[in-house]
This record gives sequence, structure tokens and C-alpha cells, in this order.
Amino acid sequence: MRRLLAVLMIVLFVAGCSNPKDIVFGPEPLKQIAEQGEQFKKLSEEDRMLLVGYLTISEMGKLFGADVKPATGRTVGEVLADARVWKEKMKAAEADKIKQEKEAELLKTKVLAERKVISDTISSSVVVAVIDKTVLPKNYDAGRYSELLSVKYAVQNKSDKTILQLKGRVVFRDATGDMVGTLHVDFDEPIGARESLTTTTGSGWRINPFMNSSIEKIAGREFSSMKATFEPESIAFADGEVLKVPDMEK
Repeated sequence: MRRLLAVLMIVLFVAGCSNPKDIVFGPEPLKQIAEQGEQFKKLSEEDRMLLVGYLTISEMGKLFGADVKPATGRTVGEVLADARVWKEKMKAAEADKIKQEKEAELLKTKVLAERKVISDTISSSVVVAVIDKTVLPKNYDAGRYSELLSVKYAVQNKSDKTILQLKGRVVFRDATGDMVGTLHVDFDEPIGARESLTTTTGSGWRINPFMNSSIEKIAGREFSSMKATFEPESIAFADGEVLKVPDMEK
């Protein structure tokens, strides 16, 4: 009698598993799929790929502590239902990512266009030429407790308005065009309409012998071996007009 019951249960089990979606996952779902390959081949190729992919992601999620619903003790059909929901979420997330990337690219294009317009406007009002750079030695009597990099500029106001302040950066490149370094400069000495001046900005930049930043790189090269260009960032006129080049971060 017991033997008959055992045979009957096996028959019922096999009959119940004729639909692969009724298979109940054990403790190692991926291994089970490999061992019961013939049963799982009854699934469509799309479902098999989705199931394996989802189970793989689930196993990885467990390793990293993610809250993943285990497949063990659940049927293939139940797990596939979760996998389809997961797939739709992934598609939505990817679509959202693509949308954000497109929006970011459009914003970048917009900001670059605005930067060029304002930069060109400022450049049409003023010209800055880098005349020379020198390294000032330590001089305790003069209050210089380290070497200083000093840069000399010629600034020409081409507009019909007095310039109160001009900010930007000077880019130094070597003979091949590669970047040597940049210095942010602030000309806060008024320049009358159609006037020019020769000036330096501040006392200079402190040279740290233990660093290799833009300051040290520029200080360490011969001025004649470099080309320096001024890139405007903002300008203020005496009549209250202020122009600022938009930051790329915005």
C-alpha cells in the first residue's frame, strides 16, 4: 500500500511539473535550472533569459545586502511575475537616465552658447595681454617670507565706459599647446574709457617648493617658452552694468 502511494505521489509530482511554471525552487535556483534543464526548456527563450537574469541579479543583491525577495519555496511562475515587474522598472530607469542625459547635454549646449556670447561681449570691450612673469625672491625686510610668482599685464579698455573691475583666468600653454597651468586674476583698478594701463594683480602667488601646482609650474618655466591667453569671467562698468560668464556647473 505504501509503495502504491509513493508511486502515485511521484506520478502526481511529474504531472504537476509538466508545466515548468509550477516548478518550486529549492535553495539553489540557478543550480536547479541547470540540473532540470529539460523541464526549463519548455519555457519560452524570452522567459528563460529573463528568469536567469533576474535570479542572477537576486543573488548579487543578497551579497550586497539588498532587500530581494528569495526565489526558494516559490514557483517559477511567481518568480517570473516578479522578474517582469523588475524588467519594467529597469526599462523605466534606463529611459529616465537617457532623458536626464539628454537634458544635461541640452543644458550644457545652452550654457556654452551663453558663455561664448558674454565672453565675446567682454572681449570686445577690453584686451588683456600678459607681458611678463617673474619670480620674486624671499625678502624678509619687504615682508616676503617665500618666493612669489608675479605676472605683469597690459590692459586696454576699448569701450566708451570706465571699467571698475575685471575678473578672469590666464591660461599658460607650452610651445606644443599643452596646458602648463592657470591663474585666476582680478583687476580692480579703474580703467577709463579708451585708456590702457600696465599692472600686476596683488602681491603675487606664493611658491611652495613642495608643491607642483599651476603656480609652481608657471614659475618654473621660461616666459618665452609659453603662450598666455586671458579668458574673461566677469566685468563691471562704472554705469552699473555687470556681465558674468555663466559657470559650467549651473
